[in-house]
Amino acid sequence: MNIWEKLKQGKWVKGKGMYIEDIGEIELIKKISNLAGVQNKDIIVPIGDDAAVVNIPSDYNTVLTTDILIEGVHFELTKISAYQLGRKSMLVNISDIAAMSAMPAYALISMGVMPKTEVEFIEEIYRGMLNVAKEYNFSIVGGDTALSPHSLIINVAMVGKVESNFATKRSDAKVGDKILVTGSLGASSAGLFLLSYKSAITDNNLISALLEPTPRLKEARIAKTCGAHAIEDVSDGLAGEIRHICDASKVGAAIYEKSLPIPETVEEVASIAKKAPKDFALYGGEDYEIVLTVSPEDAEEIIRCIESKTGTTVKLIGEVLEKEEGIYLLTKEGSKEPLLEGYEHFKKGCFNWK
Repeated sequence: MNIWEKLKQGKWVKGKGMYIEDIGEIELIKKISNLAGVQNKDIIVPIGDDAAVVNIPSDYNTVLTTDILIEGVHFELTKISAYQLGRKSMLVNISDIAAMSAMPAYALISMGVMPKTEVEFIEEIYRGMLNVAKEYNFSIVGGDTALSPHSLIINVAMVGKVESNFATKRSDAKVGDKILVTGSLGASSAGLFLLSYKSAITDNNLISALLEPTPRLKEARIAKTCGAHAIEDVSDGLAGEIRHICDASKVGAAIYEKSLPIPETVEEVASIAKKAPKDFALYGGEDYEIVLTVSPEDAEEIIRCIESKTGTTVKLIGEVLEKEEGIYLLTKEGSKEPLLEGYEHFKKGCFNWK
C-alpha cells in the first residue's frame, strides 16, 4: 500500500461514528486503557490510576523529553491519517531521545480533543502510538485528556534511559571536529510542499519522510560508542541545529554546500517551488536525521560503523571552527554565506522556507 492509499484510509474527525461528547472523558479513558494494557514487566502501576509507577534500572540515567503537536501548526487532518498522526507524535519524541544516545522506556500522552471528534478517530491515533511503542520496545503508562474548543492537540512526554555517563550533549563539540549527518536532507519539507500545492510530482518517499519519519536511534548509539562528541537531531532544519551545537559548545562551523545529501527529487521540487535546494536542506526541518561532530581521526571509522551496521548513509558535511570564525555555509562557488536561523516558534523574522 502506498502513502496516498494510506491517507485515503485515514479516520477523520468528522464522520458518522460515535462522538467523544456521547461517551465522556471517563469512558474514553477506559477505552484507551483497554487498548494500552500492561505492556512491560517493569510497570508496577499501569495506565488507569492517578499516576504510573515504574522501575528504572539503577545503573541507568533517566532521560526526559516532550513534544507538542497542534492542529493547524504541526499538521492538517486532511493531509495525515489518524494512525500516521499517532505514529508521528511518538517518533518525533524518540528522535529527541536518540539525540542523547538513549533508548525510549515510557510515554505519557495528553490530548486536547474537540467534543465532535469521533471515538474511533482517537482510538486509531492510539493504535498508531502503540504500534511505535511495540516497534521500539517501550510502554505507554498514562496521560490526560481535556476539551479543546477549536483544534486537536497532542502532547507526548517520553521517559528514556541511558547508561550512566553515556549520554551525548550538544555542548561537546570541539574545534577541529568533522561534522557528519545521516541520511538525506530536505525530503520532509519537499513532501510538505507536495501535499500543500498541486504538483506533477507524487514521490512516495518524500511524503513518507514527512508523515512517517525514522528516528536514528541505533545510529546515534553506534556513533557514541565509536567516539562521537556532540549529537543533535535535525528537527528544525540543519542550519538551526548547527547553531544550537555551536552556541552550546562556544564554537563556529563551516558547512560545505557541495556535500549536503540532497536527493534529486528534492531538487526537482525546489525547482517547482522556485527555491534553492539548499534551502530545503538547511531550513526546511523535520528531517529527523542526526548531525554529529567527531574527531578527524575517528570520522571514517564512525561512518563505516554506522553504514555497515544500519544501512543508513552518512556524509561528512563540514567542520567545527573557532568561535571567532563564525557559522557559515561554504557555497559551491567558494564564497562564505552566513547560516540563517532555522524555524523558531513565536519569533518574527526567522527564516521560513515557504
